[in-house]
Amino acid sequence: MSNGLAIAAVTAIFKNLLEDGLVQNTALSSMGNVLVTTLPPDQISVGVDGQPQLNLFLYQVSQNRNADLGKSDQSVHHQTSIEKDALPLLAVNLHYVLTAYGNKDFQTEILLGYVMELLHQTPVLSKARIKAALNHIATINRSGLLAQAIESTSVEALTEQLDRVKIASNLFDTEQMSRLWSLFGGSYRPSITYEVSMVLSESQKSLVKSGFNSQVLNRPRIHKVIASPSTNGEIVTGSSLIVYGKNLKGDVTQLRLNGGENLLEPQIVEYNRISFKLPQNLQAGVQKVQVVHQQLYKYKNSKDLEVVSNEQTFVLQHPFIDNNPTMLL
Repeated sequence: MSNGLAIAAVTAIFKNLLEDGLVQNTALSSMGNVLVTTLPPDQISVGVDGQPQLNLFLYQVSQNRNADLGKSDQSVHHQTSIEKDALPLLAVNLHYVLTAYGNKDFQTEILLGYVMELLHQTPVLSKARIKAALNHIATINRSGLLAQAIESTSVEALTEQLDRVKIASNLFDTEQMSRLWSLFGGSYRPSITYEVSMVLSESQKSLVKSGFNSQVLNRPRIHKVIASPSTNGEIVTGSSLIVYGKNLKGDVTQLRLNGGENLLEPQIVEYNRISFKLPQNLQAGVQKVQVVHQQLYKYKNSKDLEVVSNEQTFVLQHPFIDNNPTMLL
């Protein structure tokens, strides 16, 4: 990931997931407010009158075993001399220990049980959920350290970089858990360990040196172009087309036909889909389309600041003329 907020953002999203799950679970209402924290275990002290608490602590960062899966996508990063200098992807897993604290009978057991059920039902956080969590984090406490840091970038950029967050339980045996708590130096409490992946980190080295934006690392990719269902599958002048792909939505998203200078305004822009209308002056035959991203504050400036997708072809058909219209008698 090209943003240094990646690890903090994942921890905050994980914490937000736990808080939402506890609030929505009516079975926990008898416990009152359950505090969710992200502190080192040796800094937590629950007294006689203390409220029930869940603590999420990041205790290790390790290399992701599936890092090689991303190498196939790196081929698009070698189309310019700027991108050839970029460092390889850094893929990591984040390891958390989730601990329940309570001062009444069965509080810790109940908390752990519901949390395990919640995370079992939510193995993957979608982009929509990640974006919603980041928006909440950025607005609920604007004076907070993370909220101010997010303000320096954008929720949209951070969401795109995180892609999908996967959460998997990693249950330890007694010996492993004992070793873990001996490192913490705190009093042992019932805990569960989780592994979160994948967080991808891409170097900005070549981009900073050359003045390019990190959008190069999130290059749009077109997979296919089809006719809109409203045109009965026909691609003719004036009809609407649908572009399917990945990372299609940018600050300013437009389309380029056949390498021309004039860009088309799309009708609908989504992360994996764009709808646009073909101009009337195109000649029949093979056409090429590209998705073009420009930064909002650099819009209409130098063409060198564009981030473009691969080219995808489609065939523009000749208009059909019926030479034998039905005669009305």
